[in-house]
Amino acid sequence: MSRIKGFCCNYTLSVEPEALKGEGLIPEDVDLERIPCTGRLEVPELLDAFTQGASAVFVVGCQIDKCHNLSGSRRASKRVAQVKKILEELDMDPGLVEMFFAGRGETEPVVEAARIMASRAGAGSRPE
Repeated sequence: MSRIKGFCCNYTLSVEPEALKGEGLIPEDVDLERIPCTGRLEVPELLDAFTQGASAVFVVGCQIDKCHNLSGSRRASKRVAQVKKILEELDMDPGLVEMFFAGRGETEPVVEAARIMASRAGAGSRPE
């Protein structure tokens, strides 16, 4: 089974990641890490997730215009875009890294992001 690494803003997810797994809402192979702000994520950290065995990586931040830390989601989105370009240069599927947005305390967008990325990791093909 593929391993998917997710980083989630502490303000978007109101439930512990293990509770989502326990309820069967996110796949077992998703490692979802809550962080204070997605804007703190750096390109090397996102790339490291792949070198540590992740098949796909995703970030869930606040909605751009409602970011708790003002510009954290905007910074994270730009860094995810950089990682997409790097993956392309390495002849890897840029769809294996993605940025998603959720409102404060919204669990469903996080669950949906995890499911989307699990599907992409399992597909193993480049999007046309």
